[in-house]
Amino acid sequence: MNKRVVKFLEFKGKNLLFLAKDGIYWIAIKPVCEAIEVNFDRQFKTLKEDPILGPAYAVQPMQVPGDQVRKLACLPEHLVYGWIFSIRSESKELLEYKKECYNILFEFFHGAITGRKELIMQKAMAKKEFEKIEIKYKDQEEYKRLGELRAQIARIGSAMKRIDDEELQTQYDLFDQN
Repeated sequence: MNKRVVKFLEFKGKNLLFLAKDGIYWIAIKPVCEAIEVNFDRQFKTLKEDPILGPAYAVQPMQVPGDQVRKLACLPEHLVYGWIFSIRSESKELLEYKKECYNILFEFFHGAITGRKELIMQKAMAKKEFEKIEIKYKDQEEYKRLGELRAQIARIGSAMKRIDDEELQTQYDLFDQN
């Protein structure tokens, strides 16, 4: 069992702790509430009642400053950011965090949308140029030979894949016998 406690993040001068245990990072809830200046008791009650977060939280032993070990309510890292984003409060620190989250979400999705649009445009332009060149050269002997070579390369690739798959199955069967 791999257990390790380190400073997870410093937010507004406060340390947010985590515990790495069995490949999962568990984030302590109380230090997060303190850092974003929201009431821990209220947030913990709401968290426990949540149909997704409630079953996911766990109490974990954590080293806190001063060589003390305390049992702290924690969430797995993959849920903690959404949990913070769902908190309702007028806390200035929380509002700053939420603004940053909105910007990160916008940048992620906007980048995905505009990036895809740009790639589609590039693909359309390349396809149009390809078709022009193809029309220009399709009656020439070298162009016909190019098509034959493409087909030959595809057949060879298929044959190589079949051989690789057969060899892989042979190796798998050898390991399966042990």
